[in-house]
Amino acid sequence: MTANLLELVQGYLSPEVISKISKLVGESPENTKGALGTIMPSLTAAACHQASTPSGATGLMNLLSANNPSSLLGSFASSLSGGTQTEGLMKTGSNLIGGLLGNRADGVASLVASASGIRPSSASTLMSLAAPLLFGGLLKHASETGLTTSSLSSFLSGHRDEVLRSVPAGLASRLGVSSNTELCGAPVPVAHPIVVEQARRRSPAAWILPLAAVLLGFLVWKAFHRPILASISLPCGTTLSVERGGFTFNLATFMLTGTPADLPKRFVFDHLNFESATTQLTPDSNVTVSNLVKIMACYPNMNVQLEGYTDSTGDPQSNQQLSLDRANAVKNLLVQGGIDPGRITTAGFGQDRPIASNDTEEGRAKNRRTELVVTKLG
Repeated sequence: MTANLLELVQGYLSPEVISKISKLVGESPENTKGALGTIMPSLTAAACHQASTPSGATGLMNLLSANNPSSLLGSFASSLSGGTQTEGLMKTGSNLIGGLLGNRADGVASLVASASGIRPSSASTLMSLAAPLLFGGLLKHASETGLTTSSLSSFLSGHRDEVLRSVPAGLASRLGVSSNTELCGAPVPVAHPIVVEQARRRSPAAWILPLAAVLLGFLVWKAFHRPILASISLPCGTTLSVERGGFTFNLATFMLTGTPADLPKRFVFDHLNFESATTQLTPDSNVTVSNLVKIMACYPNMNVQLEGYTDSTGDPQSNQQLSLDRANAVKNLLVQGGIDPGRITTAGFGQDRPIASNDTEEGRAKNRRTELVVTKLG
C-alpha cells in the first residue's frame, strides 16, 4: 500500500483539534479521541465494503464528488469553533454519512457509543464531524495520485488488516454483513467508471502558476463554487451529464447503490419550476424532466411518488389543489415520455409541510417545491 488513509487523517487530529471536537459534542477529550479511533476505521470499513462491487465503487466516488469534502481539509480546525463554518462541516458530514450508511447510521452510532463510552447522540455528531476529514483525505489522495473509480477498491482493501484490528465487534451486523472478516471484499473492476469533469472556467488566467497566495485562494474558491459536471453511466447504457450534487445526480447515484432497506427515499427537485400560480413548467425545467424519464426507463421496476408543496401565501385549500395539480403535471410529462402511469402516484400537501420559515422570501421559495419519493427500486 503506497499510502495509509488512517495515518493521513490522524495528522489532522492534534490535541487542539480533539479539544475543540470534545467541546462540540460535550464529551471528555479522552473519550472523544477514543471514539474517533473507532469511527475512522469503521467508516473506512464501510467504504471498503461498498467499494468491493463495481456499482458500489461508482456510488462511493459519486458521493465523494458530490460533497467534495477535500475542500474542507485546509479549514478543518477553524471550522470547529461554531457558527456557519461548523454548520457547513456538519452538513457535509451528514450527507456523507447518509450516502454511505443510509438507515444503518443510527445503528453504527449506537455501536460506537457502546464501544467508547459516549452518548449515542455524541457518536452521531462525531461521525458527521469525522466523515469530511476521512473522505476529504481519500478524495485528496485520489486527486494527487490519479486514483480512479476502478482502482478505489484496491486502495481501500489495502487497509483491510488495520481496519479489522480496529473496528468494534458487531460492526458487520450493523452494516448488514455476516461477519467483520467479510467487510472488505476482493477488488472488482468497474465496467463503467464515472468520469467527473470540471465545467469550463471563465478565467483565462487559470494557467498562470506563480500567482500570489491571495489570488490563488480566490481562484480556488471560485473553482469550488462553479457547477461541476459528472458523466454517469446507467446500467442500460444511457449516459447522463449532470451537475454533481443536484437532484438528477443524487437520484442516479441512489439507483446505482440503494437497497430496499433504504426505501422510501426522498429527493427534492432542483431546476424544476412553475410559472407563478400555474401548472406550466418553465422552459429550463425540461432537462430535469427529460433526465428523470431516462432514469425511470433504465429501471423498469422503479416506482415513485411525486409530491407537490407550496408556501403559505394564499388560500390553504387552493394551495393544496395547486400542489396536487403540479405533481400531476410532472406525472403527465413522464407518461408522455413513455413511463407507465401505474409506476407513478401523486400527492399534494399545499402549505402543510414547510421545510423553512414562510416569514422570508428565501424560506417561501424553499417551501414552493416538488419532491420525488422512490418507493420501489428498479
